[in-house]
Amino acid sequence: MTERGPYRIPSISALIAFESAARKGSFTGAAEELRTSQSALSRRIAALEDQLATRLFERSRSGVTLTPAGFRFRDAVVAGLGVIQVGTEEAAGRPEAGDVVIACSHDVSQLVMFPRFGALREALGSEVGTRVLIHRSSPQYRHVEPNADLVVTWSADDALPGVAPEDAAVILGEEIQPICSPEYAAAHAEIVHGPVAGWGALTFLDLSQPNMGWTSWSDWFESAGSPAHSPRFELLDSYIQVLEATACGRGIAMGWRHFIERYLDAGAVVALGEGFVEFNNRLVAVLTETGRRNPNARRCLPLLRLSE
Repeated sequence: MTERGPYRIPSISALIAFESAARKGSFTGAAEELRTSQSALSRRIAALEDQLATRLFERSRSGVTLTPAGFRFRDAVVAGLGVIQVGTEEAAGRPEAGDVVIACSHDVSQLVMFPRFGALREALGSEVGTRVLIHRSSPQYRHVEPNADLVVTWSADDALPGVAPEDAAVILGEEIQPICSPEYAAAHAEIVHGPVAGWGALTFLDLSQPNMGWTSWSDWFESAGSPAHSPRFELLDSYIQVLEATACGRGIAMGWRHFIERYLDAGAVVALGEGFVEFNNRLVAVLTETGRRNPNARRCLPLLRLSE
């Protein structure tokens, strides 16, 4: 057997700096979060880019945005740091009693959980830790690491098999409308404002991997009509990438109402079609066996539940 050599990976400090800058969209914001100087963080990111021989960020006066390589690297870094965090907790013996660990996909963590973190932490109190365990795809509530107290996943069932109603909360329902950038809409005005049957000339943006429960383009076509000619699909690795590619004018994408609000408010994308189409799928938070024994995890359910 050939002995495996040492791992050739960046330092943890560089990866943490990269993840913070990617999440904040700002070197200054990342530096404040990590309690270092902006210049020191910039040098750390530059050294990381040199080590990888690729540019991870596009710099501008308004902040930084990830390059396509940066998007791919961010997904791997977030997943890897999550695994390291869980392994650290397991080696030390379980997270502190009362802490809440939430398992979800990276897209859900960025678009759903992180915007709610402030309210969760305020409601639970500063002494309770709230952590996210990242999965590459939507985790299944029946098959998840034992360290998780809550699993956030998609479900098309009216009642989750084996889950009591009081052990789950619907976070949001699926309401979908196609979106594109204002520039893309202007360049294809006659098509995008016409019937779906004529959309075959457009580029459709979609996920490259099965999405574990999300509604697909084919589902939307069944409800709203299909292009007369097979359209071209451009596949990306995550829904965050799909949104960014849409805002950059690369095609049209499916827009989930609660995921695209800030893009619509900022004018980065515009809505197409006849309005939002509702589907049966729901994003739900489910208590695991571990979570059912954690009062703080149970306290999270009403905070996550879809408001009527």
